[in-house]
Amino acid sequence: MSDPVAKQGQFAALNQTKDSGPKVPVMWVVLGVVAVVALAAAVAIGITSGGDDGTVETSTGEIVDAIEAAPVDIDGPSLPEFTDPTDDPAIGQPAPELTGVSYTGEEASILFDGRPKVVVFLAHWCPVCQAELPEIVEWLEADGLRDDVDLYAVATALDRPRGNLPSEWFVDEGYEGPVLLDSEDSEAAQAFGLNAFPYWVVLDADGTVALRFSGLPSDVLDRPAADAFSFLADFAAAGE
Repeated sequence: MSDPVAKQGQFAALNQTKDSGPKVPVMWVVLGVVAVVALAAAVAIGITSGGDDGTVETSTGEIVDAIEAAPVDIDGPSLPEFTDPTDDPAIGQPAPELTGVSYTGEEASILFDGRPKVVVFLAHWCPVCQAELPEIVEWLEADGLRDDVDLYAVATALDRPRGNLPSEWFVDEGYEGPVLLDSEDSEAAQAFGLNAFPYWVVLDADGTVALRFSGLPSDVLDRPAADAFSFLADFAAAGE
């Protein structure tokens, strides 16, 4: 279990030595998180049920019915709800492991395998998330994610009447990274303490929480999107 005070110092050191983008004091980041949380889309937990919509192609080329929400196995205690970025009790605490499926029905899991992780929770109807996903795709296509860090997307808060369902959304945007579907009751989001979208959680290699925030990383860190994503990956790796 990592030391929260040490993590803050590590964050400050990495933030000041980043080669590109403005250098942001930790306190500015904290205040930025507060502002972005206020502007981020409000979470809606336990919305409408999931089901099959259209078809998608699996990793093996098989065409199957798409799935939009599915049960998730949650192993470990839930994190407290994220409310106060100046004093987040989840920092240094172990996150729960998640096992479920993607929208193709193939297994998708977030397990602690000794690799640092960046996890982003996205709602298909959230305008901020809809603006975020293309930037993530562009960053990944430019080989922005370092080889020793994993990025996971969790599709949560399904609300079928709003359209742009997860299976079509991720495919249309060209996102090829792992996607874990949350349950109809958004149990994975609740287990990670989500309070608004998009919601980011950075995990050390041992599965402990290094950082949590809601909103666009580019706004929170006052950096271009690609640089902000890279910063989060670097911060995850720094805790190895």
